[in-house]
Amino acid sequence: MTATRRRIPWALLMSGMLLAALLAIVIRNWARIQVKTYEALTLIHEARPGWLALAALAILVGFLCAGQIYGRVLATLGYKAPSLWLSAAAMVTMLLSQALPFGTVASYAFLTTSLRKRAVPTSSVAVIASLELLSWGGAMLILFIYGLIYVLVTTSNGTLAHASLSGFATVAVLISSYLYLGTRPRDTLHAWALKVKRAIERLVGPIWHDSQVQRMIDEITHNRQLMAERPWRVLSLIMLQLTIFTLHSLALLAILHGLGVVVGPLATLAAYGLALIVSTYTVLPAGGGTVEAALTVGLTIQGVPLEAALGATILFRLFSFWLLLPLGALCYRAIMRSAPAE
Repeated sequence: MTATRRRIPWALLMSGMLLAALLAIVIRNWARIQVKTYEALTLIHEARPGWLALAALAILVGFLCAGQIYGRVLATLGYKAPSLWLSAAAMVTMLLSQALPFGTVASYAFLTTSLRKRAVPTSSVAVIASLELLSWGGAMLILFIYGLIYVLVTTSNGTLAHASLSGFATVAVLISSYLYLGTRPRDTLHAWALKVKRAIERLVGPIWHDSQVQRMIDEITHNRQLMAERPWRVLSLIMLQLTIFTLHSLALLAILHGLGVVVGPLATLAAYGLALIVSTYTVLPAGGGTVEAALTVGLTIQGVPLEAALGATILFRLFSFWLLLPLGALCYRAIMRSAPAE
């Protein structure tokens, strides 16, 4: 018997490397970090609450936009869901993807279960998840390219920009793979699906009948055709993702103003765009601190004092993740306990 070849867990290895690099930086600069952390906490204590409330509002509006992404794809596929339900589902999906190791799997499982309760077939859920990921990656690439150009043009420090090029390549390959798979003929997809099914069955036993695979491929092809007939829908999804990113960068800008730091919105948007690329590399819970470190570095490159950049990053992550966890748990419970649609 031939031994099964094990796949190299590149995402986990990259996350470990990022975490190790972060720990090395922290250990090397521990004394300075202690001082700057104390100064950052002092700034947070003296922050103006009005600006912080505005930041929280911008983040919540971003979740409403995220719900509309699901809603637009569902409408194209012939399904409907209440706007509030869509926003709650989007919040839970985003929080799960960040809170758990390999959270993408957990968020997809939640999305599948919740949409199945609304009589949406699994194949349509796959289309929704793929389009959401594709639009997210496309918007992130656009924002990253903007941040890269902005840093190279406006500053003499291109370290962060050059370090992010590998992240750019990762997202580009991911999107190209989805585009390649999504444009294959139906017969090719069917043949590939059967090969995957048989490979899995050799490991775990029978899972689906060949006719079930055929129906799934037929529905995916039908859904793909629906989206191809309306290309402006895909563009609108990317624009919605860019709107969410812009709202988050405005929230970061409001936090900086609340800390008494004057910085331009274009600079804040560039820093946020560069920090986003780090999220493609980490599978650690809540980013393992790597996203926060990237955002802090991105702000300091734009001329923000280190203590202010650190304080703004702490508050931004509180508003966009940690403080939303209880609300996300309530939304998760409500959605999972809701009765299936008839």
